[in-house]
Amino acid sequence: MSVRHVAFFGGAVWGHARPALQFSITLCIKSPNLVISLLLPANLAAVANSPLEQFLSLEAPDVNVAKDVRARIKIVAITPPEGYECPAELAQSIARPFKDSSVAFVAYWSRIHAEPQDLPRPSMLIVDIFTDYEREQIKAINDVPILFWWSSNLNYFVFHFAPEGTGGLGPSFLKALDTISDIGELERAQAEVSAMQAAEDQEVSLRIATLRQQLWSPTSDEIARVGDAPPLYQYEHACACGPVLPGAGFLMRTSTSSVFKKVDGHIICSGPWLEPKALEILKAQFETTLKKPIYCANLQISTEKGSPNFPPERLALLSPPEQGIVGFLDDALVKYGPESVLYLSWGTNFAPFATPWQADVFIDTMVENKRPFVMSQATIAAIISPGLEDRIWRATQAGLCATASWIPQEAVLKHKALGAFVTHGGWNSTCEAIGAAAPMIFWPFAIDQPVIASSLSEGPEPIAWQLYETRGPSVTEFRPYFFKDGPKTSASGEHIPIPTGTPRALKAEFERVLIREAAPGSSELKERKERMVALRQRFIDSKQAGGECDQSISTMLTSIGCRMRT
Repeated sequence: MSVRHVAFFGGAVWGHARPALQFSITLCIKSPNLVISLLLPANLAAVANSPLEQFLSLEAPDVNVAKDVRARIKIVAITPPEGYECPAELAQSIARPFKDSSVAFVAYWSRIHAEPQDLPRPSMLIVDIFTDYEREQIKAINDVPILFWWSSNLNYFVFHFAPEGTGGLGPSFLKALDTISDIGELERAQAEVSAMQAAEDQEVSLRIATLRQQLWSPTSDEIARVGDAPPLYQYEHACACGPVLPGAGFLMRTSTSSVFKKVDGHIICSGPWLEPKALEILKAQFETTLKKPIYCANLQISTEKGSPNFPPERLALLSPPEQGIVGFLDDALVKYGPESVLYLSWGTNFAPFATPWQADVFIDTMVENKRPFVMSQATIAAIISPGLEDRIWRATQAGLCATASWIPQEAVLKHKALGAFVTHGGWNSTCEAIGAAAPMIFWPFAIDQPVIASSLSEGPEPIAWQLYETRGPSVTEFRPYFFKDGPKTSASGEHIPIPTGTPRALKAEFERVLIREAAPGSSELKERKERMVALRQRFIDSKQAGGECDQSISTMLTSIGCRMRT
């Protein structure tokens, strides 16, 4: 059986690499003659083996298949070539890990085609959203299909890249590609425009700064209709993000140029069972017009059939701090009962940077109402202050708070003590909540989060809540589309005022949502839990052989000569 080799650059951060690891398992289970080289920065490659074994134990149909698949997934640590120095304008920015790992990837691609290798030449290349490379260089070495790895959902892909008529950012991104073509201009777009730059070339600098602001944090009130999500204003793309971060321009241009000008197709971590209208829009643009196929990879999570409980044998593998978190949940279950604990996580890259006092209000509300909660130290590290540190200490001493540098999120989401997951709404976290059937309370900041939050928290049968006062004082100028006709009434009959973003308004929203509506045993929590259970079952059903996502993956693999497991 002829081996087919796919090189898969999974990205520079764990939030991109983890679903890439999961998808690699899916592909190798699907095709017995496929080998994948999963390329990761050295820091991620060093920790990837344990999750790989864990995912395999859940996904493989039996031990023999798991052993076979494990042998065909090669985790490759890549590093930049000797003598490489990150460009100065990116060295202290959010873009640095992506730039460094992109340089490492390009060097690896050149090396494996120039030196003898145990594996055959790759038949396909999959690249992360923020991979910086030149199509001509890659193709000159080995002219294989290049596919774009999008570890988020379909609706946000529409918002980000779809054409005129949807109200999203796609036309503006295309304009930026055509406007900023010189590499010198691009480099100056990475950092805030200094007085010296403005004096040297004021027109170019201001044009770059304006474009970057419009794309990362738009102020347009154009209405975006992106398929399955409710309408929202374009400015809600960065609903609570604060100033544009250095390096944002590099990331936006890298992803946009890859989507429109470099790749031959796109892999998106969702499916038509969840977002059918968004897929229709993308197929019309990318498959019919641009001749770039869309492959639906489905949600990249492992979900056991039956009750979504965390297996006891995996609890024993947790670190002592992680076991301490589970112990806190066990104690809360005894003392406060089921559904008593809230779990707050903003991920590793987001926090209320512009309004750090919001964390104080959150903790004060929880302590005053004696509601226990779990909070990741990674979540609050960027906004920690003496006052916040003292609040956390006092909440911990009162037995109401548990923190750790790394939270065993799956174990927390599946624990009987958990009532709801207060999340920024990143796609990975959202998918993990679906896998655990855990109700969500969205606290979105930017990028895909507002779209995801609106999709799942609005409508007649929401599966989640969304917080709006967390958008801060600017919410009075940039009112959410949800409130375009004025105040609302919750399903429980409570008045929901037009948000103002003040501490007082935020506390009132926290008390309504966190304390009353998401209270243990409340009708609102019960209904959302039931809808999450139903959504989880729809996901399980969507994974069956012959389903639309399964067929999409088969089409992608057979295009390079892979055989399907029978």
